[in-house]
Amino acid sequence: MKAREWLERGLKNNDPIDLFTDVWRGFNNLYYQNTAGSELNKIHEFLVQKIPEDTAKNLIDRHAVEITYLISQPTIDMRRNGRDTSPSIKKYRDAHSNMEKIKALFTIIYQIRCNLEHGQKSTTRKRDIELCNSAWSLVAEVVDKHA
Repeated sequence: MKAREWLERGLKNNDPIDLFTDVWRGFNNLYYQNTAGSELNKIHEFLVQKIPEDTAKNLIDRHAVEITYLISQPTIDMRRNGRDTSPSIKKYRDAHSNMEKIKALFTIIYQIRCNLEHGQKSTTRKRDIELCNSAWSLVAEVVDKHA
């Protein structure tokens, strides 16, 4: 499936975890062909190449409620390595540009995705559901614009 197909499939879902998973797959289709290096580098490069500063500001403004939740409390890296999204939350808060904020947000969202894909999220845990619910719409908007 291409990005648009994953987006459309996701938008038909009522379950926030399935919705997030599908729209992320659409996003993955867009960024993965981009540049070499780590997956996170590919994500950041895609965002820098495709999202102008004014669009980044509009995304942040339109998703203020979701962003507030995403940066309200660090998401733990569930691989038990002691890491979490605190550095990305700090980068978001200290950012001097909207693009820096978008990159920090997508780093947080990427951690949610990693935890989910590696079986470390629960379909019954309220925090996990809220994280997916807060992340999907921002990702979906980027996919919709670029698919």
